[in-house]
Amino acid sequence: MAIRIIESVDITPAPLRMVLGSQALASTISTLENRLADFRTQTELAASTDYKK
Repeated sequence: MAIRIIESVDITPAPLRMVLGSQALASTISTLENRLADFRTQTELAASTDYKK
C-alpha cells in the first residue's frame, strides 16, 4: 500500500481520494451507489426549492 501511495504522486491529475484493496473498493462503490439512489429520490423535493425568476 505504501508503494502505491508514493507512486500516486506521479499521477496526473493526482487522485483526490484513493481506495486501497479490492474489498475496500467494492464496499466504497456500494456505499456511494446507495447514497446516489437516495439523492435521486429527492429530485422532486430539490426542484421544489428552486428559485423561480
